[in-house]
Amino acid sequence: MLLVTGAASIVGRHVVHALAEAGTPLRAMVRTRSAIAADEFDTAELIVGDLADGRTLDSALAGVDTLLLLTRPHPDLIAHDRSVLAAAHQHGVQRVVKLSVAGAMATSPLAIARWHAESEALLTASHFDYAIVRAHRPRQHLYAQVDCLRSQRAFYGCQGDGEAVDVDVRDVADVLAHLALHPALGREVLEVSGAEPRRAADVAQALGERMGQPIRYVDCAPKDYVRALLAGGVARQQADDRAAWQLLLREGQFGTPTDTVERITGRRPRTLRSFASEFAEAIRYAAAPSPRRAAQAASEAAQPVPI
Repeated sequence: MLLVTGAASIVGRHVVHALAEAGTPLRAMVRTRSAIAADEFDTAELIVGDLADGRTLDSALAGVDTLLLLTRPHPDLIAHDRSVLAAAHQHGVQRVVKLSVAGAMATSPLAIARWHAESEALLTASHFDYAIVRAHRPRQHLYAQVDCLRSQRAFYGCQGDGEAVDVDVRDVADVLAHLALHPALGREVLEVSGAEPRRAADVAQALGERMGQPIRYVDCAPKDYVRALLAGGVARQQADDRAAWQLLLREGQFGTPTDTVERITGRRPRTLRSFASEFAEAIRYAAAPSPRRAAQAASEAAQPVPI
């Protein structure tokens, strides 16, 4: 039996679907029932509750041998991970696959990276067999600027000409699912990225080609980028971290690709071009959310992402 925490997050949803397609018995844990559609996880046993609730964790972890630990980017992350790992130990869980963030370390300027670094330390000091998956920035961050792209034909940032190896959240989910279904011997820390480094201007060009009109990348001051994210519904802490990440990109960090997606899943990472096509379609049908793909895109846009 597998348990996926944070199943209502954008990565968690794709993990659950990937595991369900593999036909493995699993439980999906969400904070509230309203976080998912009525039949969204109909192939999984649904657990509703908080990671700080001992009784909920007892129900969720009973009979579980592999835990996929996905925790929302929040100041409670460390406390929640500590509670889950302690309960997992009591229930005899053997393996933990944890979603973390690239650059996780105690001295990072990103709060989320510092939180994950402390959580990783809890896991590496434990008895569990584990895999830690450090994900680069998700391409799906662009959904926070849909309004700007529709009204101004532009999106904002502060990374300058810095290159990024942004990753599709579905690739992250596939790696997590594969590591849960096909555990390797030993403990490992993996970094998951896209295949090629890209500048923000490259992203703008790809979007423009798919949308059929020029798209601009507007390089701005970090405070203005944060303001644009807040207007798009991003929480303040996440907005600050995204700006800090972009400043690191500007300095040349986080621009080196890894081969993790191909090595673990056996296929190449999803391309910027394919993402741009899907993004353009989502915007094109934004005023008519009945098409299935547009509805899915809108759902994903509202979900928290790792950084």
